Amino acid sequence: MSDNAGNSFGMRCPECRETDRIDIAAIVWVRLCRDGTDILSAANGDHEWDDGSPAVCHACGHCATVARFQGGSR
Repeated sequence: MSDNAGNSFGMRCPECRETDRIDIAAIVWVRLCRDGTDILSAANGDHEWDDGSPAVCHACGHCATVARFQGGSR
């Protein structure tokens, strides 16, 4: 199990308490290209999420919103 050093957002899985195996569905800007998309060519390379964004812990499989992972509360 990890400690808070696992990520710089203070997020923790409310089920298994893991901190460094959390994935978040984020909005990302991409450039449309002939062969698909290119994240590196986009004028705005930012990505963002909020408290309502989906998150999943890949240590235990727990799924919830980002808000539920903040502080690791159930």
